[in-house]
Amino acid sequence: MASSTSTNKQARPAKLFLGGLTRHTTTKHLRDHFSQYGRVLDCVAMRQPDGRPRGFGYVTLDSPSAAERCLSEPQVIDGRVIDMKRAVPGTAPEATPKGAQQAGLG
Repeated sequence: MASSTSTNKQARPAKLFLGGLTRHTTTKHLRDHFSQYGRVLDCVAMRQPDGRPRGFGYVTLDSPSAAERCLSEPQVIDGRVIDMKRAVPGTAPEATPKGAQQAGLG
């Protein structure tokens, strides 16, 4: 039974936040890059409603071990070393208290 428990842990998807993307990075670039680490379940390079790039994105890999391999070495996409960390559910990069305070003061 212990082996099925560890198998279940390996099967749990892992979502990563990707910061510092160039404006030329597309969702396809992300999928192509991260597929070398394991199966990519989902990925997106975030864009404004008008199509302009936001400079960050997300990738969901099929296992925590694939995510650990990504986090253990610098990732270079479109010639830039990107910032990567585990995505934290319920947080969004644009929802900053600092920005909210500035809007309230203005």
